[in-house]
Amino acid sequence: MEYCVDAARHPLLERLNKLGYGLIADGLPSRMALFSEYVESISLDCSAGIQPEAGTWLTSLRGPHIAENVPDPVLFDACRAEGFRWFSGEYPLLPSSAVTQKDAISRGRLLKLLELVSHDADAPELEALLKQDPALSYQLFKLVSSAAFGFSAHITNFTQAINLLGRRQLQRWLQLLLYARFPGDESANPLLPRAAARAAMMEAMCQQMGGDRDEQDRAFIVGMFSLLDVLLAMPLRLIIEPLKLPQDTLDALMQRRGRLGRLLDVVERAEYGRIPLRHADLVAAGVTPEGYCRSLIQAYRWASKVSHEA
Repeated sequence: MEYCVDAARHPLLERLNKLGYGLIADGLPSRMALFSEYVESISLDCSAGIQPEAGTWLTSLRGPHIAENVPDPVLFDACRAEGFRWFSGEYPLLPSSAVTQKDAISRGRLLKLLELVSHDADAPELEALLKQDPALSYQLFKLVSSAAFGFSAHITNFTQAINLLGRRQLQRWLQLLLYARFPGDESANPLLPRAAARAAMMEAMCQQMGGDRDEQDRAFIVGMFSLLDVLLAMPLRLIIEPLKLPQDTLDALMQRRGRLGRLLDVVERAEYGRIPLRHADLVAAGVTPEGYCRSLIQAYRWASKVSHEA
């Protein structure tokens, strides 16, 4: 902050700006101080709420602005309304008060669809269930038509969407849709990027370890489903029981056991930071430090793309 309001530092800020750096001020200036013209964004600690004078600065600078340590979904929505676009904090891990009965019904159908897909149900049976929910149909067409998986064809019917995606990708889209908000919701579900990153990270680490395609798919499912209890505010066991998942997937989700369970433990340790992720933890999970870093970059890139498309 001192650098951003100190006129003697402006030449240095100008040089950084010309080199292509975006300058972010950590906090707000005092009442009479002014930011350098090269400051584009603000980062604020919002753990105790939004400072009253923040709004003026957020609208006067280009952004994107960062809200740090956001504690809950209510403050997350308030920060979005105020003009913040980047966030950190534990807010995704608390159930949102915005979850409605309509959301629960749609997600119930999604879980049913996942069960049908996992048991190789015929396309007409899948289509019949999709047609019962306009919001679900909208989200499926929107996501299938997006650039996240590289498809450029126009989707005109359910059968085409199912055939184009294939069962493997359809299952993944349905898993993502569990975390998506439906039309009429005020904001994107903050759990979507976190769940997507977990799933992609699990899959990438499994691949680094030499897992075959089927095990990579199960790793992806473990990462994606590991936050369903937060999403639906109910015990995970009750949510996944009807899906008849493979035993190693159940062991990983419920007890953090087996190879997939150890990978999920690595992902959670890295994500929360409460129990530091050590080199020994990677070794125990069968992941090299280089493989972990490559997986992390791949996962965040994919999660970012998916979140923008949702």
